[in-house]
Amino acid sequence: MSRAAILARLIEVSTALPALHRLGRLGTACRELLAADGASITVDASPANRVTIAATDPMAARLEDLENVLGEGPCHLAYEAAEPVAVQLDSELDMRWPEFARCALEAVGPVTIRCFPIHPAGRPFGVLSSYVSDGRALAEGVPGAQFLADALGVTLLRDLPAVDRPNMHDAWSPQGVVDLATGMVADQLEVTTDDALALLRARAYASDKPLTTVADYVVARRLHFDS
Repeated sequence: MSRAAILARLIEVSTALPALHRLGRLGTACRELLAADGASITVDASPANRVTIAATDPMAARLEDLENVLGEGPCHLAYEAAEPVAVQLDSELDMRWPEFARCALEAVGPVTIRCFPIHPAGRPFGVLSSYVSDGRALAEGVPGAQFLADALGVTLLRDLPAVDRPNMHDAWSPQGVVDLATGMVADQLEVTTDDALALLRARAYASDKPLTTVADYVVARRLHFDS
């Protein structure tokens, strides 16, 4: 597909829906353009602040959650290195992220993950991730996929400042719950928010639950860290 066609598709999606409903459709459009099995979009992919704003399916969401809990994986590296990262997870663990590789294999089986930094203006502010279960190449190749990621970044930069904070909280409610739970744990234990987030991640890992589920328990006062 030509770059003009990629841009036209993103423009179509970003103008056809209200701002708060575009994120999921943008993720679906990226999956379709790449001919991937699934895709996700993460903003600020640094370990402490990353927010998954779109995941096309449960497998994509699970892979993102593992990176949230473990603080490692190809999405993190793509963000930090500001370059595309690919990994094929099979019976041999990738030693760059041994725990992520082991957990991902157990959770979703063999999979090829490709991550592209979103950096239309230089420094990355997010990552477009995709996966396929059969190891096939993406339809657009690496150059085309990176162009898509940067074009997506232009769309996000245009839309997000126009969304006021209460609505943005609604659009990114899972991260809002994690942030609220982090503050509650920090208050319970009188520790820093970084330490509180590390404790939430450790609890999610130990109980094999998504980070957002553990955060929900804290916010609902079903889980107390000072007990």
